[in-house]
Amino acid sequence: MRAGLKKITIASTLFIATLLSAENSYEFQTKSLVAIEGGSSSMGYEDGTPTNNVQGNASLSNLGIKIGAETRDFRIFLSGRYYFDSSDKYDYLATGGVELQYIFNVAEHFNIFIGANGGMANLKFRAPTESFSRSISTPYMGADLGVNFHLGDTADFEIGTRIINIDEDNLKNGITYHIENVVSGYASLVFKWQMD
Repeated sequence: MRAGLKKITIASTLFIATLLSAENSYEFQTKSLVAIEGGSSSMGYEDGTPTNNVQGNASLSNLGIKIGAETRDFRIFLSGRYYFDSSDKYDYLATGGVELQYIFNVAEHFNIFIGANGGMANLKFRAPTESFSRSISTPYMGADLGVNFHLGDTADFEIGTRIINIDEDNLKNGITYHIENVVSGYASLVFKWQMD
C-alpha cells in the first residue's frame, strides 16, 4: 500500500511539474498587442423595389484600433473601426468585433495569417431621393488574410485584406436598401510586448 502511494505521489508530482513547465513556456511566448490601422474599402448595396432594383458600390476610407494577444501560432484581437464616405451619402459606418487568426511562420522576417472575424456593424445613411435617414445595426461575419513583416521584437507592419458580410435590409416607404459585403485593403502598425 505504501509503495503504491509513493508511486502515485511521484507520478503526480512529475505530471504536475510537466504541466507547470508547459504553462510557463506558453505564457513566455504570449505577447500583448496594440495596433492602429488605416485602409480603403468598398461596400456593395442594392436599393429599389423588387421590380426596379439598382446595384451600387460606395468607396470608403477606414481607421481602426485593435487590442489583442498572440502566441507562436495564433492571434486574437478586439477591434473597432470607423469608415468614412467621401460622397457623404453615409453618415457613418462603424464596426466592433473580434478577430481570430492562425499564423503560418514561413520565414524569419515575416509570417502569413488567415482568420475569421465577427461582431456588430452600425450604419446610418440617406438616399439622394429621400428626406429621411435610414439606420442599420446588425451582426457581421467575415474573413482576414495578410502578411506581418517583423520590424524587430516590438513591432510588426501588417498588410492585409478583410471581408465582412453584413447582409441586412432596411425597408421604408416601400423601398428596400440591402447592404452586402465590405471588402477592405489595409495596413497596420502592430506594437507588441511581453506581459509579466
